[in-house]
Amino acid sequence: MKHPIRSLRLSLRKLLHLAMLSTLLAALLSACAPPPTGESGVAGPAEAQATTITIWGWPAADVAFEAIRSDFEAAYPDIKLDIQMMPFDDVHNKLLASLAAGAGAPDVTMIEINHIDRFVAKGGLTNLLEEPFNAGQYKDEMVAYKWAQATAPDGRLVAFPWDIGPATFFYRRDLFEQAGLPSDPESVAQMTRTWPDFIEVAKKLTDPANQRWALGNASDIVYTNFAHRNLFDADWNCAVNNELAVRLLTYAQEARNAGVDAKVANWSPEWQTLLGNGSIAMQYGGAWFGGFLKGWLKPEGVDWEGKWGIFEVPEDPGQNWGGSFLAIPEQSTKKEAAWKFIEFALARADSQNKMFAAVDYFPAYIPAFEDPMYQEPDPFFGGQKTRAIWVDIAVNKTKPFITTPMDAQAEQIFMSYVTRALDQGLDPQTTLDEACIEIEKQTAPDKEEALKLRR
Repeated sequence: MKHPIRSLRLSLRKLLHLAMLSTLLAALLSACAPPPTGESGVAGPAEAQATTITIWGWPAADVAFEAIRSDFEAAYPDIKLDIQMMPFDDVHNKLLASLAAGAGAPDVTMIEINHIDRFVAKGGLTNLLEEPFNAGQYKDEMVAYKWAQATAPDGRLVAFPWDIGPATFFYRRDLFEQAGLPSDPESVAQMTRTWPDFIEVAKKLTDPANQRWALGNASDIVYTNFAHRNLFDADWNCAVNNELAVRLLTYAQEARNAGVDAKVANWSPEWQTLLGNGSIAMQYGGAWFGGFLKGWLKPEGVDWEGKWGIFEVPEDPGQNWGGSFLAIPEQSTKKEAAWKFIEFALARADSQNKMFAAVDYFPAYIPAFEDPMYQEPDPFFGGQKTRAIWVDIAVNKTKPFITTPMDAQAEQIFMSYVTRALDQGLDPQTTLDEACIEIEKQTAPDKEEALKLRR
């Protein structure tokens, strides 16, 4: 008979021996097995634990983000980007709905200047001044009015400035030449210093028999000073019936009566067709419009390089149209990763300038302007130094302006009355007085809600 204790010890030795052999065999088999992922078979800690952040925006932001994606993912290999583009209005409508529902928002979202005040007032966006974001460190490096637009009445910063829209008229050099006019930027600027001068040039450019007009719509003349701003005064009273608005509408009527506009709505299919086939000689737009001309507005197979130029808005060149922000919804569970992307994209001159080079989204980040690219000629614009002009407008010529949570709705009403005055030949002052009555009436609920925060 075997001793029971000794038999147990022998059994334990055998079990331990077998276990060691099994472990060794498993390691050998694993080493010989085909790689589980990728060509190298290496799945490092960063890949295994990568965080994916969802980003909402509208075209051409995807092109801008792709211009810095490789740099960002090299700096933060543990963060991946899910870039989701959708139509402009869909971004804001879906964001409002998801914030109201408390679910469904992305980790990072674009917000356009004409909509930012609605989100400032309604809440649902992360205060970027708090830890761990500490965005306040960048305040003095941003264009001042842009920072103010994203600041709530109680001091919260609910979005981070991306781009601004120093605005000019874009013009077709070849169409000026066909009309017997000088086409170089210096001469064009000299010929369009005042609105009466501008209208005289427009008359010479217009040739309806050959499907050519100076402007897509004469309402651009009014819009130069009221695009997404100055619709209300400092006390949030309607201001679109002031002396400036009446004077600009009078000039717009003069242009309409002279037949210099094609009477098509900006951004409509008809407008895009006319712009693409060379039927519109001048178009108002922010710096971002240059990116549109180089991209989705350019008809397939058409070479526009060297055919465009820009000139400043007559009489008051300090204009701005558009611009956007990036924000983090409060419901995001990946706020730190989201902030790393925003900071990398918008608070680094190199990132801002790569995106600007890709899509002409003009940086709100002032250190970006130190890059030599802002003094370089742009071949698309015939070698004109367009960026230097836009910097001068943004830094030296743009005056403080007023934005409110009611602007999106007020602008729609205002421009509908401008259109009515142009189409029906109505008295400018009377029409704009009526516009203000309607604006005050329809924006009253939003104004009251926003004023509660302001108080």
